[in-house]
Amino acid sequence: MNTYPQVPLGEICTVNPGRPRKQGPARSDGEMVVSFVPMSAVDERFGTIAVREERPLSEVSKGYTAFENGDVLFAKITPCMENGKIAVARSLVNGTGRGSTEFFVLRPGERILGEYLYHFVRQSRFREAARRNFTGTAGQQRVPRSFMEHALVALPPLSEQREIVRVLNRAARIERLRAEAVNRLREFIPALFIKMFGDPITNTLGWEVGMLGDVCISAQYGTSKKASDHTGGIPVLRMGNVTYDGYLDCEDMKYAEFSNSEIEKYTLQPGDILFNRTNSKDLVGKTGIWDGRFEAVSASYFIRLRVKETVVAPVYVWALMNSSAMKRRLFNTARGAIGQANINAKEVKSLPLPVPPIALQRRYAEIVETAQAASTLAESGAGVVSALTASLMFRLLGDHA
Repeated sequence: MNTYPQVPLGEICTVNPGRPRKQGPARSDGEMVVSFVPMSAVDERFGTIAVREERPLSEVSKGYTAFENGDVLFAKITPCMENGKIAVARSLVNGTGRGSTEFFVLRPGERILGEYLYHFVRQSRFREAARRNFTGTAGQQRVPRSFMEHALVALPPLSEQREIVRVLNRAARIERLRAEAVNRLREFIPALFIKMFGDPITNTLGWEVGMLGDVCISAQYGTSKKASDHTGGIPVLRMGNVTYDGYLDCEDMKYAEFSNSEIEKYTLQPGDILFNRTNSKDLVGKTGIWDGRFEAVSASYFIRLRVKETVVAPVYVWALMNSSAMKRRLFNTARGAIGQANINAKEVKSLPLPVPPIALQRRYAEIVETAQAASTLAESGAGVVSALTASLMFRLLGDHA
């Protein structure tokens, strides 16, 4: 690891500068349009301003944080700071912007490059040090300005900063390309469904139509047993383990102990469809499909649908349930308030189900499984890229106090 001089951040950049670098466009403040960056506009995964808005300066001149092209925006409030909502301000309208008051603005001085500063403060080690210095009450904790001004930054010569930035930007680009590939594969699956089977509600291709219950071997609620972080039991899939677009997310698992009879009753099999019967109205009905990656059961928030595979392919049913047309139908079917809505097993089984030829369904399933295998391969590289990037940052940027 390189050893560079450790310099307080406040000596090499200005924290929350009060004045612009230079005079702005020759217009009155009321006429000038600027970029507006709320906290939600910063992509925490890639550290970029992902959503760009434009506002008249007269609307945002007061009550917001001011910044310019080249400044680094650093979220100071929890959990945004820990999540990595940090970005370099680029391509701002008229070179200037306004944004959330929960940003620190870091304006690089002559001894440090803005992108180098960005990479340094975005390190997990720097953010962890910032977290340890939080002030305020739970839920409203913030990084104090004094920490930012006194935090030590490893400061190589400018020529070495440029080389470090080049290497880290290249690693970040690889990660973005990998994520884009995964997104495109996931967009391909519902698009292919519509191409092969048409709209499942209007049945544009004229398939024979039955009810979902007609093709179900069983429609069973999951376990109501309380799960915990203790890893000695069997994993229990909960609402958060299925995403809105129907994919499994098994990063955060809970566990429970079961008797032999309960295991026999609740254990999931590959191809089991998991219908989220209780959730907020916009999320109720999200549907996953179990891939058998490990032994697991589902919680009572799910209805486990096990279908007759001689009639329908589970992947076909899964894709149909996640189609935008079916999601609209489920939203209108759900009973209850916005905060908590419900669709019961009887209502699920009564949903209309176009039934194309099983050979066509199986062909679709084969294509989907190939696409998902490619997606899984790309996603498995995410950890490798992240680890390599962290290692690069540690070796290139040095340590700080």
